Amino acid sequence: MTDAEAVRKEYERAEALRHRGSDSGAEKAFRQAVELGRIVEDPEALAWAAAAASGLGVVLRYTGRFGEAASACRDAIALGEKSGPGDGMAWAARAAHNLGVLHADSGRNAESDKSWRQSIELGRSSKTERGSVWAARASHNLAALLLEVRVPEQAEAAWRNAVDFGRAAGDRGLETAARAAQALGVHLVQSDRPAEAADAWREAMAFGTASGSPRALERAAVAAYGLATSLANLSDPKLEAAYRDAVTLGKESGSPDSLIIAAVCSYNLGVLLLDKDRPTEAAASLDEAIEFGKRSRTANGIVLAAQAAISRSELEVAAGITPAARDSLQEAINLGRSAGTPPGLETAAIASKKLETL
Repeated sequence: MTDAEAVRKEYERAEALRHRGSDSGAEKAFRQAVELGRIVEDPEALAWAAAAASGLGVVLRYTGRFGEAASACRDAIALGEKSGPGDGMAWAARAAHNLGVLHADSGRNAESDKSWRQSIELGRSSKTERGSVWAARASHNLAALLLEVRVPEQAEAAWRNAVDFGRAAGDRGLETAARAAQALGVHLVQSDRPAEAADAWREAMAFGTASGSPRALERAAVAAYGLATSLANLSDPKLEAAYRDAVTLGKESGSPDSLIIAAVCSYNLGVLLLDKDRPTEAAASLDEAIEFGKRSRTANGIVLAAQAAISRSELEVAAGITPAARDSLQEAINLGRSAGTPPGLETAAIASKKLETL
């Protein structure tokens, strides 16, 4: 076994302990890997030492030892830089990103800015996909910080960089690329640039779909909702397709927030289809809105389901199906009451009055 392999094995042992919830055991193993790699001073061994120091920083942060975590991150950066381009610099990029997060948690914006910019440069210099992942995440965080301190032009550039880094990282970067493109779209629409926002949101949707991970799909669903909302404001003929895309992405993600998006867009699609005199399709969309709202298991989602049930009852009344309309209104009452919130109870009261007059 080479010295580098010994460091790698100790690092992997530390990671296994961390994933099993043994923070103390992981901390000890990470420290052993760092010291072993530091003594050897072989580039590959230094790279694994940088990985171990970065992992140590994560353990220390989650056990509330923030000062020690920051020191471990700085150690990882130094070890990674010493190892030269490659995986060591990628682990250094991770550590610099995490150091920026530690600074942000303490409200030290200037230090966060510096650390995230360092992460970007380290990730770029590493010439690895792993490095590009951390450069993408650092760019995304930097963009949000720059917008907060009112430097919107630089924030936009940072989000575009995050998208590019995420794309360069391959499959592992798609989630961050989706997140950055979605945030860029919000910034652009708030800057009164709806056409560019639409392009950014479509890109986010493509990244999320390509990734297929629940978190990436959630970002894609949020982007699809933003696109649909923007198109609705413009009375764009592509609105129906945008609603359908948002519904599909929200359903595929399956998170509570994504299911709420699916419910909202199904409801809005139902209204749109009714305006186009397509009542059968409208009813199917309202059925989906009810289903997604209930599946979200959130108060807001259940209220949306109740509102969709009321709208479905109106379609049923228009079609002369009074018993079905009564059932829909009773469902709206039950859902609104089960939400237990003021909007839910208000929706239940509206449904109750409609049922009394039916």
